[in-house]
Amino acid sequence: MRAHMIVALAALWVAAPSSTLASDEAVGAAPSQTSASVDAVEGAEDALSPNASLSGRDIYQCVLDNRFTSYVQSSRLVSGDRAGATQESKLRMTWSSFRDEEGEPKGGVLSKSIVKYTDPFDLRYSGYLIVNNEGRPNDQFVYLNSSRRIRRVNLRREAVFGTDFTFEDIVPREIEDGDYERLPDRIHEGTPVYVVEVVPKDYTNSEYKRFRILVEKDHCVPLLTRYWDTRDLLVKELTVPFASVKEVDGIWWPYELTMTNMQLETFTTMEVEALDPNPKLQRKVFDLRRLESH
Repeated sequence: MRAHMIVALAALWVAAPSSTLASDEAVGAAPSQTSASVDAVEGAEDALSPNASLSGRDIYQCVLDNRFTSYVQSSRLVSGDRAGATQESKLRMTWSSFRDEEGEPKGGVLSKSIVKYTDPFDLRYSGYLIVNNEGRPNDQFVYLNSSRRIRRVNLRREAVFGTDFTFEDIVPREIEDGDYERLPDRIHEGTPVYVVEVVPKDYTNSEYKRFRILVEKDHCVPLLTRYWDTRDLLVKELTVPFASVKEVDGIWWPYELTMTNMQLETFTTMEVEALDPNPKLQRKVFDLRRLESH
């Protein structure tokens, strides 16, 4: 089984490829055909919305507002394929916003993330530091316990070990990173949702040309996200069962997510095993040398 397991910090479920996808989407139809078929399966009628004045950016900002100022999360990721082969890994993510009280970035930094493997044994203590900068590419570093050294890397398309998540999928995005278009509201599995299409900014070096997100209206929780690659082929789908969403300190947090690779017919489910919301993290937690600490 391929080494591609990054349980989208939005990938916590073990699910086979969605049956709602039309066959032309699964193989990557022409852009116009793909968009039409996706719309068709998301609801025959638009859901009436009392918030018609909200823009795509407004809705996506609501999604980003539904998160903690900082958090430490431990997750278990299980990947599988059509043959029934499975692989498991575990990681711990430490994330913090670097915005001031007015929401402005401090020193040009929007947020920082440290992702460390805790299992399997041969990857234990290896980790990544991602600095999300304002208006320019992220700074990205890796520490491999086997080599005992830190180096700068480009994590574009880099998979979390053995999973269908890439680091772009699990590291929280910022509002500055994309352009947003609101599409007609839908009903998704009986739930009214906003639909927003996001086009990442060039400087983010995204592996995606665009992605489309279905957002539950009452709590701004993404329930389904579909990703198109730079050729505009539908390549991945992230699903979140609403039953897995729990309220923690006023934030609605998914405890299970599943990322499906439509091309490889593989999937990864991420399950949150522990969550520490809004811990008081010292800035030195994100110092580059701290990557080496256990």
